[in-house]
Amino acid sequence: MSTHPLFLIVVFDGLRADMVTPETMPNLCRFQEDGTSFPNARSVYPTSTRTNAAALATGSTPRHNGIVQNKYFDPNIFHDDVFHPGQFADIAAGMAAYGGDLLTTPSLGDIAARGGYAMASFLTGGTGTSRLVNPRAAEHGHISLGFNGWENSCPTDIAQELVAAHGPIPESVRPNIDAINLQTDMTIESLYPNHQPDILVLWYSEPDQTHHYHGVASEKMGQAISLVDTQFGRLLDWWRDSGLQDRLQIIAVSDHGQITARKRVDVNAEAAKAGFAIDDHFDGGADYAGYTSYSGSMKVRDDDPNRMAAMVEWLTDQPWCGLIFTPGGNGIEGQVPGTFDHALGLIDHPRSPDIYYVMRHDDAVFGDGIVGSCFYNGVYPEGGGTHGGLHPKELNIVLAAQGTLFEAGLTPATPAGIIDIAPTILHLLGLSQPTTMDGRILTEALASSDEAPGEPETTVHSVERGGLAQFLKFTQVGRTSYLDAGWIE
Repeated sequence: MSTHPLFLIVVFDGLRADMVTPETMPNLCRFQEDGTSFPNARSVYPTSTRTNAAALATGSTPRHNGIVQNKYFDPNIFHDDVFHPGQFADIAAGMAAYGGDLLTTPSLGDIAARGGYAMASFLTGGTGTSRLVNPRAAEHGHISLGFNGWENSCPTDIAQELVAAHGPIPESVRPNIDAINLQTDMTIESLYPNHQPDILVLWYSEPDQTHHYHGVASEKMGQAISLVDTQFGRLLDWWRDSGLQDRLQIIAVSDHGQITARKRVDVNAEAAKAGFAIDDHFDGGADYAGYTSYSGSMKVRDDDPNRMAAMVEWLTDQPWCGLIFTPGGNGIEGQVPGTFDHALGLIDHPRSPDIYYVMRHDDAVFGDGIVGSCFYNGVYPEGGGTHGGLHPKELNIVLAAQGTLFEAGLTPATPAGIIDIAPTILHLLGLSQPTTMDGRILTEALASSDEAPGEPETTVHSVERGGLAQFLKFTQVGRTSYLDAGWIE
């Protein structure tokens, strides 16, 4: 009979760490108190779902895993559209374009499969993000399930079995109550009893979607947070009665936080007034191609340094624009003076867009003391939520663990992050960590380890352009870097 540890990673999409209180989320709050909880845990930049899904999957930042934005222009995949790594068809196209190497570092699913372990990913959201968490799931015979686009889940027979036993799949709404209830039912009543994956990523779509469309002060936001906490409580009750409590280790994490979308700016339209043509691609003659959201990025036609400098100059002059990154600098300042180097943001990958920018944010207070707002560009209503940037409330995430392999009642002050989950699981399974993993083993959280992490070293870098100074704060633990905040003055 197998006795190796099992791992359940529960992801709360878009959950701000400061929203977890005994009143709002009693089950998760108690889980943090009773296990090991990292109050200084971090997302990766850009603080978006797809970049952090890849970070969870690989234990690495965009610098090594190749998923460099929530959407971005990659002419190797599509010459006439942006690449969206949350769409199943786009994942398939990316895998085909790169010969199976959409992720440019081995994923947790790949390494687990080589070690004889099975991984599953199960999302209330789409099969695209589920497949991004484990792009070779079908090849490995692993389970990859998503409610949106259910027909693309694999293996097909397991997907059909779950739908037959528990379906139909409810329509997605905000808050997504019926779907998340069903997702929990499927997990504890069928997925574990019938298939028992060695590693399961169970990803709840809330409170992200409700925050986006209704904002922090809404009644619906309270319902969304209560919903996922209740379902997490169901998981914990099942765990205690499952007979797996000695083996199953539970890790709770959020992929990013959110701040309030205060004022919308149509970046492409504003750029057009200044004579800059931005599009999803270059086929129509645009000089810049990409994704111009709150956290935007653009490739420059022909990698022309003059075009790059002209766009940076225009962005710098905009009252809504904050930090700007360009590639090929000295590790701190980018090739365009007064911008940060991609390397400093851990986004220096060959596929990265040339220019990254983040719209300005502030510390305005909304709802019941929820700090943070920004200019934004997108479909969400003003007063809703958004993310992708470098406000500390976007970067600070939930990260906590319980189980026989983790210390109880521990709250380490050391920074940690979503990139540390894969290295820690590999260590506990006795599997080697590839050198391309940027994360570290969370030794301070392990019951079997007396090894302390390196002493954290915090650094703030700055560059100046046009009378504005950009600042980027990060903390280093050993060789692992965590971004803490970025701002302008």
